[in-house]
Amino acid sequence: MTEVKNGILRVPGASLYYEMRGTGPVLLMIHGGNGDADSYPIAGLLSDRYTVVTYDRRGHSRSRLENPNESCRISVHSDDAHRLLASLTDKPAFVFGCSSGAVIGVDLAIHHPEQIRGLVAHEPPIPQLLSGSDRILGIKSLKNLENHYQQNGLPALEKFAQAMGITASAQPKRPAARMEQLMANIDYFIRSEVPALREYRPDLNRLRASSMVAVPAGGIDSKGFLPYRYAQALAEHVGTGVADFPGNHVGCSLYPKEFAEKLDEVLQNRFD
Repeated sequence: MTEVKNGILRVPGASLYYEMRGTGPVLLMIHGGNGDADSYPIAGLLSDRYTVVTYDRRGHSRSRLENPNESCRISVHSDDAHRLLASLTDKPAFVFGCSSGAVIGVDLAIHHPEQIRGLVAHEPPIPQLLSGSDRILGIKSLKNLENHYQQNGLPALEKFAQAMGITASAQPKRPAARMEQLMANIDYFIRSEVPALREYRPDLNRLRASSMVAVPAGGIDSKGFLPYRYAQALAEHVGTGVADFPGNHVGCSLYPKEFAEKLDEVLQNRFD
């Protein structure tokens, strides 16, 4: 079993918990809205080829906010990722992000392209990338999630997932403390992170002007749903195609072995 080293990094306004495993080039994995450092089962599968870094983003699990009422800003989360990478390596790293983690990866690539050897952004929910009725749908879907969660709690997340084509496999029974962490992450995601996603406007001119390569990714089972449209929209803006991955929006959890192999293929073929 690969040894896992963990640490704490102090950043402005928060303490970031992170984990490192494996050897080779650094691969930073940025989790989605309700996850943490433990959300990527593919991390261990790739640790024979990469030094895989996962972390709890501020406001999630073990990464505590100094101000619990701090409103989420994408630029602050990407600055955290920048500081974490700078503390661990002086060489450009591979970056992979899912969902809102992919949005943070895009923002990191815009502001710190020198730190990134290549970015794989899996279905980043950025409504402002879309146009026309798609943009209206993207904004409405996030706003509805906020409103329905305030009124109905967790069932709102289930309804949102179904509309996005997100299916999940049977989940193992988790200890009460772990479930408490995940529920707190979901609450933070919907109350603070979803409004930030709805309003985020990336500077795509800077992304296009960068020599850093960004690969938008989408789940093959997401085709026909909004998450895949986000990947297509990013591809259209940066002038590339979409790399198709197994599963849907949560394919990395549903098909970890196949997903890990696809990610390794993209990292090796697109960036070397």
